[in-house]
This record gives sequence, C-alpha cells and structure tokens, in this order.
Amino acid sequence: MTARAAVLGLGGIGVALLLAACGSATGAGTLVPTSASATPLDPAVSASAPADLVARAALAPCPASDPRVAAVTDGLPDLTLPCLGEGPAVRLAGLRGTPMVVNLWASWCGPCRTELPYFAALDAGSTPVEVLGIDVEDPPDRALALLVDTGVHYPSVRDTARATQASLRWVGLPMTVLVGADGVVRHVERAPITSQQQLDDLVETYLGVQVAP
Repeated sequence: MTARAAVLGLGGIGVALLLAACGSATGAGTLVPTSASATPLDPAVSASAPADLVARAALAPCPASDPRVAAVTDGLPDLTLPCLGEGPAVRLAGLRGTPMVVNLWASWCGPCRTELPYFAALDAGSTPVEVLGIDVEDPPDRALALLVDTGVHYPSVRDTARATQASLRWVGLPMTVLVGADGVVRHVERAPITSQQQLDDLVETYLGVQVAP
C-alpha cells in the first residue's frame, strides 16, 4: 500500500520521543451538550478555518454514535464532542460495533505530528478498524493545517476544554486508546507511536484484528 510504504521509513525515530509527550497549550472552549443536534460543519470550524483548508483536509465524516446506549464499565467517557470536519457530534460512550483506535493529538504537540502518518496508513488500508482522532485545545485552522500536512483523512472530534483529561487520565499528548467493538477499552498507550509496526502490533494484540495492507 502506498501510504503504508511511505510511513514505514519513519521507524528510526529516536527513543527520546517516547518521553517527549506534550502537556500544555493555550486556548479553551466549550463542549457540545450530549443532546445537541448535529450540523454538517461545526460553526466554530467554519468560522475560523478557510473553506479551502476544510476542502483540502477532506476529512471523512465523523462516525454516528448511539445517544441511547448505556455507557459500559471501562469504556470511553460519556462525553459528546463536536466534529472537526463534517458529520455529527460524537458521543464517545455511544460508539459501538467496530473496533476503534482513538488517538489524542494536537498541533502544538511535536510527537503527534510524527506519529499521525502511522494512523493515516492504518486507516487507508483494509483493516476492519475505525480510526478517530481527538484534537485537544486547538484552533480549527491549525488542526486542519496539520492534518493536511500529514495526509490524515480519518475523522477527528474537538476537545477544546480538555474534557477528556480527567476521565482518560492523560497528562500529556499524544495518547492512543484501543477500544473493542463492545465499547470496552482494551489498552491505553501513553507514549508516542514510533513505527508503523508498533501500531500494527498494538491493533493485532489488543483488538484481535489482523492488520491488512
């Protein structure tokens, strides 16, 4: 696969990146309430990101989430976050049916920039998993510009007020959460992903899914 071949060459990243998680940024915002209706493009995104940048990012629509299903023990937090691109706001606890790789990232996080292409390659393949980003404390234009630069087209939601921090117990970014089809969190990787093989191994080990090219 072309995307996978491109990122496999990045595997020689120094060990220091494992300790270089990012911890802070400026800016804050508010969450979309769980009951909020979905809009094609979040107004905050369209107001602060040029239309051509939104078009170039070409993000897949955010996934549908069930507003009625009960949150599961040891699952994703019961938070509803607005979509960075097109699609509905996403209730994290309502995501069901497909194994998921959830990556927390930000444009102000150096290791995030390095690892994003690995998630893009996983998403571009035929592996039966969904990839979802959670963008933390970012102006939408900066977030979208980074996704354009790194070739990411899978959807992301926006955590403008660090709402996920307490429930997911993250200190710095990036962080990756592997979630089973039943909504239960199988593994949390609290250090940067440093190779495509590492990410593929995590998917196979914790989600029981064979990574396909």
